[in-house]
Amino acid sequence: MNIKELRELIELIEQSNIEEFEMERSGVRIRIRKSLTGPVVAQAPIVAKTPSTDSSESTLTEETPEKEETNHIFTAPIVGTFYLTPKPDAEPFVKPGDHVTESTVLCIIEAMKIFNQIECEVEGDIIRILVENGQPVEYGQPLFEIQVNS
Repeated sequence: MNIKELRELIELIEQSNIEEFEMERSGVRIRIRKSLTGPVVAQAPIVAKTPSTDSSESTLTEETPEKEETNHIFTAPIVGTFYLTPKPDAEPFVKPGDHVTESTVLCIIEAMKIFNQIECEVEGDIIRILVENGQPVEYGQPLFEIQVNS
């Protein structure tokens, strides 16, 4: 598929009511997702900001953003397929509890048959891995929650 065909495909999807489109041809997979309500921004803070009527829930909602400030959410720098291991039978690059630095390889994201090593941008400890091995990821999608060392 060339650039012209890809642009035409995107244009058709934008003009239609289709929210998500996925296609595979000659070993190349294309996935296009659009939001009918506008761009999707980090979803966890949106949930945390939901107004509540119960005062105990309100207190919990106020505490959540403070906790998130100490944790760094590492997001996908590119669109592709997320892999925690360099090979199917190998140990993962990182797991919850591991200490990471700015040069630690966290994962691999495969994009257009190119395997890109993704390095950490902060120093801290892995708290959670937010996606499954082999799962497609979008640009900006949260991948890791890291407790940043102060």
